[in-house]
This record gives sequence, structure tokens and C-alpha cells, in this order.
Amino acid sequence: MLKNYSENVILPAYNMLQDSVDQLNSSATTFSNTPNTQNLEVLQQSLKGARLAWQNASLFEFGPAEMQLLRTSLNTYPTDTTKINDNINSGNYSLGSLDNQDAVGFPAVGFLVYGDNKTDSEIVSQFTNETNAQNRMDYLLDNIAFIKENVDAVVTKWKADGDNYASTFLSEENSGTDIGSSMGMLINAMVLHYERFLRDGKIGIPSGVRSAGIPRPSTTEALYGGYSVELAIENMQAFKRLYLGIDLNSNDGLGLQENLDAVGTATLADEIETNIDQSLDKLNALNDPLSQQVDSNNDPVVEAFQAMQKVVTLVKADMTSALGITITYQDNDGD
Repeated sequence: MLKNYSENVILPAYNMLQDSVDQLNSSATTFSNTPNTQNLEVLQQSLKGARLAWQNASLFEFGPAEMQLLRTSLNTYPTDTTKINDNINSGNYSLGSLDNQDAVGFPAVGFLVYGDNKTDSEIVSQFTNETNAQNRMDYLLDNIAFIKENVDAVVTKWKADGDNYASTFLSEENSGTDIGSSMGMLINAMVLHYERFLRDGKIGIPSGVRSAGIPRPSTTEALYGGYSVELAIENMQAFKRLYLGIDLNSNDGLGLQENLDAVGTATLADEIETNIDQSLDKLNALNDPLSQQVDSNNDPVVEAFQAMQKVVTLVKADMTSALGITITYQDNDGD
């Protein structure tokens, strides 16, 4: 099972992310050389492509990604637009510092290339004619270089011609289900991501579930691009593929579902898949921009959260118990 995950699920997801970030970097360079609305639109599409690719790699925050703080570097949101503008105005910043973790990555680039209620022509003008236009362009390019640096570092650590973490992941020393085993780290990363960053981050927090029922539309993932629902669906589909052991080309391999079958809990295995599908149905019923849906018709968003919550119970308690896995991360909300 771990061999299937390493070779057919994890590494291909990282390779796709790396390729999409390379494309984002190339589009940004073109826009920098020739800043016009046509090149801006290409840059916007490249950013969306990279953010969709991230949804497939974000589940693996262990080993190299955990050491690199990849999620924090790439996708801390909501982004701090005041801090971004201050950095642009001063031209003095360190993107890898703790102080700037909410002013970097995909959300920050989203603010820069989509703007806040601005037309494409107005955005181009910010990069060409307005005060500190060159600083703004530099900040855009520096941010994308920062994203690329972090992604390249993680991919290199996984590959055989780099640090070969894939070999460590599959080693006899890291076999089994004990704390620190490869299976234990994979499942902990998977469940933590689902609970905190998919269920809560993408849906629960914007819907107001974590703020006494008061919706927080400004906390959606792709606030300025307007495709937060699309990212959530992509992430949920990636979670399902990980559970089933299916690769990006829909080839089915050994996964956690088969493991549950093997230990005599086939009913649980089927129940998890059923609830994942029900959650996907609820997500597919939502509309982008999610910030507008939260403002105008929040009930379906809360219903999506409630469906996703059922999956948390099944994978965090029932699945881990059946497989002998210990949840090692801190539980913040009693789920």
C-alpha cells in the first residue's frame, strides 16, 4: 500500500504541483516583461492552475513538507493585505519570516493579480503607472520565487536523485503502525488536513461555524479569485483518491479502504466512502464566489460542513482504531 502511495499518489502530486508552479513563474516573468491585460489573464489562469494542483499535494504535510513548513509558506489565508501593501511601499521585507507568513504564497499572489474589486486594466496600472509600481512587480515576482523555492525543496527531498525520502518512507525501519511509522505519519497528516484545513478552513470558518454562527466571508480561500468552492471540491476529491489509493489518472491501487477490508471492517470502509461522496454532493451544490454564497445563502454551506463532519468521526476515531493508528496531533475542538 505504501509503495502505491509513494510512487503513484504522492510523487505524482508533487510533480504536478512543481510543473504548475514553474508555469506560474513563467507567466509572471512574461507579465513582468510585458504588463498588459492579456498577459495578466494568462497569469491569473496559471495561478488558478497552481492552486488546484496544490489541493492534490496539500494532504502530505509530513516528512519533507512538514520540515519545509510547506502549507504555511504556500497557503496561509486570509492574506494580510495591509501588510502586503506596507511591504510594497517600503520595499523591505523577508518573505520567509514569521511576521510575513500571512503576506506570502498563493493567497498573497491572488490579491496582487486579481485585486480587490478592480478591473484587469486597473490591476495592470497598479504594476505600471501607480506609485511604487516597480515595488509591486518585485513583490509579485519575489512571492512566486518564494513559492517555487519551497516546492522545489520538497520535491527534491522526495526524489531518488535528491534526498530520496521516498526510500525512507518505504523502509523496513518505518513500517508498521507505531507512532512515527510511515503509515502513522501519512494517516495523521491526512486526517489533520481534512479536519483543520478542508472541513474547517475551506468551509467551517467562512460559514461561521467557528464564530458563534456569524459568517466570515472574507476568510474564503480564493477570496480575490472567486473560486474557493472549486478548490474545496478538488481537495475533497484528492482526499477521496488518497483514501481509495487511486492515482491522478484514476488507476486504482491498494489504499486505506483495502486495509480496512483486510482487518475485517469492510462495512466501515464502505461507510467512509459513502460519507465522502455525500460531502462531495454538498460541496457541488455550492456556488462560487463562496464569499457571496456565505453572505446571501449560508445554509447550504453549513450543511456541507455538517456532512464533512461525519467523515471526521469515521476517519479520526473509527478508521484509526481499526488500523491501530494513534492520532498524535493536538485536538482543538473536541471532535
